[in-house]
Amino acid sequence: WCISRQIWWGHRIPVFSCVDCGNVWAARGTPETCPKCASLSVKQDEDVLDTWFSSWLWPFSTFGWPDSNEDLRFYYPTHDMVTASEIIFFWVARMIMAGCEFMGDIPFRNVYIHGTVRDDQGRKMSKSLGNSIDPLDIINQFSADALRFSLMMAASTGQDVYLSNDKFEIGRNFCTKLWNACRFLLLRTDKPGRFKEFACRPPDLDPALMGSEDKHIVAMLQKTIRSTTEALEAFRFNDAAHALYDFVWHQYCDWYLEAAKDVLDGPDCQRREQTLRILYHAMACSLRLLHPFIPFLTEELWRHMGYGDEQDFISVAKWPEPISEERLAAWEATHEIVEYVERKHELIRAGRALRSDYEIPPSRKVSYLIKPHEALGEQRLLADVESLRLLLRADTITIAMDAPAPRGAAGAVAPLADIFMPLAGLIDRQVERKRLEGRLAKIEGELERTAAKLRNVNFVSKAPPDVVAAQRRKEDELKAEAEKVRRLILAVESA
Repeated sequence: WCISRQIWWGHRIPVFSCVDCGNVWAARGTPETCPKCASLSVKQDEDVLDTWFSSWLWPFSTFGWPDSNEDLRFYYPTHDMVTASEIIFFWVARMIMAGCEFMGDIPFRNVYIHGTVRDDQGRKMSKSLGNSIDPLDIINQFSADALRFSLMMAASTGQDVYLSNDKFEIGRNFCTKLWNACRFLLLRTDKPGRFKEFACRPPDLDPALMGSEDKHIVAMLQKTIRSTTEALEAFRFNDAAHALYDFVWHQYCDWYLEAAKDVLDGPDCQRREQTLRILYHAMACSLRLLHPFIPFLTEELWRHMGYGDEQDFISVAKWPEPISEERLAAWEATHEIVEYVERKHELIRAGRALRSDYEIPPSRKVSYLIKPHEALGEQRLLADVESLRLLLRADTITIAMDAPAPRGAAGAVAPLADIFMPLAGLIDRQVERKRLEGRLAKIEGELERTAAKLRNVNFVSKAPPDVVAAQRRKEDELKAEAEKVRRLILAVESA
């Protein structure tokens, strides 16, 4: 094994040579004269020790060991060691042994073993295969923050990471979503700095001015703070990234921002001010939670949003802490409200799906009939009728438990209520029926090809089990889709 390396940094090999007599020897320290001829022309080998040798001294040698100094006393031992599984013995175990021998204590308390980065075919990245991804190319194309966040989303604890360039679009799109959400808030605020006080502390809220979406986002924010903090403390970085992705993209942007538009554009100044407080506080918490993953963008937005100035960096801001259960209860941000709003969102998805099934454009207003399954649900939906109208892009909404199901209407069942969309006046029956029958014929053709493949004994017996299972799943999905289109045709016929 060659113990030397020709690199700039490392532990220089303690081998010396005499220029005059050619003597070569190893020594502790730096000799001034040749032990053989007493010449002063002594030269040390310019190579450094191999990484396997020098790495075990790294935790303390970088701080001036063997001399004792303030840095060494402060930074040794440290908390965490991050490494790959293949060097547990070569580096990590030797670091521990060297620490016990020379420092009298182990060098770190936790060892986090991450996976290996592979290409999308599962091959380890290497120069010989030519499948390596250059991080600098990714940074130039997608940004450093997109690179970091995409890796964290993909890096399950202890599992290998399968990468291709398109995986980094996840991080880029998320960063764009975050930026646009902040731009939306800035456009709705005359002076962003006036919400600076809510950057690191929750605002005082009046429950009488809070709708169900306000209470839901406040409760979900606390859940996200807890889950992100717990995941980071347990080294589950991808769980933390997924929790933040879901909250910012889906809960905050897709639902709360959309629901808040009606309030922000409305005449009620008190509700508008309180909604802005919630929006700005939730965004401040999101930026602080995201900072370890997206350091550059969050620092920029922290200043842009008026949370900090030139000296007030997000990197030193206080980590968010969840609000007490008593305070949440006072705001009525309870588990019951969260469950109701989640079910309301499912109802809205079902209503949007009815519009999509018949290719009715979002710009066209439609009418809905909602039949709640229970009285409490009816009461809550009636209180939320304006929010429902906005989120469903509806002209009118009727909410009644005892209302009869309308004839000639498309319908869907959701956990909270049944929802119907009358088709009269919305579609051309003949054109729509022809379109749906063409779609059904296409599905049935694909279903027959899949079924024929599964009836083929050679295919079922010789193909890999996962391939056969995938075909069976495809057959089930096509059957369900065909049945759905048949129901859509029946609704058109009765419209």
